Amino acid sequence: MRFQSTLTLQRPLPEFSAEVIREERSQCRVPCDVAMHAGPIHRAFIEALPEAWRADPDVEIFSRLLWLKPGWYPIALGYHLDWGSSPGCVETLMANFGGCSYTEFVDDTFDLPDDGDRRTWGHRVEAMVERGELRTARLPANTLARFDNASWHRAMPAETEGWRILVRAIRGLDPAHQHNGAGTFTTVRNTYRPTSPEERRRHAPYRA
Repeated sequence: MRFQSTLTLQRPLPEFSAEVIREERSQCRVPCDVAMHAGPIHRAFIEALPEAWRADPDVEIFSRLLWLKPGWYPIALGYHLDWGSSPGCVETLMANFGGCSYTEFVDDTFDLPDDGDRRTWGHRVEAMVERGELRTARLPANTLARFDNASWHRAMPAETEGWRILVRAIRGLDPAHQHNGAGTFTTVRNTYRPTSPEERRRHAPYRA
C-alpha cells in the first residue's frame, strides 16, 4: 500500500508562557464554540483555523495538557496513523505550545506490504527511518500545521522539563468515529509494564 505521508506548515501562532499554558484546560473532542472557553491558547488556535473549519459543526477540538521531564514521552511510543481505519480523508490541523516535546512526521512517499498483519507497519516505518530511507520533519512549536490520516508520526521524548499542550482540530471523521460526548475520551492509563529490553530502556526516565 502506498502512503503519501506529509506535514504541511500553515502559519505561526502566538507564543505563551509556562504560567499561561499550565492554566489551560484539556478538551475532549468538543466543537469549536465549546473549546473557545478553554483558555487563551485554544482561542488563538481556533481563530487561526480557516473559516470553513470554524463554521463546520462536525469539527472536533481535542487537546491534552501535560507536564513533562526530560526523557518522558507524551503519548504511546512508536509511529502510528491518526484515524487510519476511517474511510475517506480525515484532516487534522495541530499546534504544539510549550515545545518541550516534539512530534516527528514522515514527510515522504513510500510503500508498505499489505500482507495481512498491519500491526507491524509502525515498526517497519521506524526501521526505514532509522536506516535513513525516509525523510522526516519535526512539528515546530507555536506553528499551525496540517496532516491527514495517511501521515505517519510519532511522539519524541521531552528534551526539557516543562508544560506542553497539543491542540488539534479534526475534520472529516466518519460519523461512526465521531465523539458522542459519552464516557471519557481522555483517560489516565497506569497499567503499563515494560517487558522487552527496549521498553525497559525507554521506561527508565519515569523511574528516575
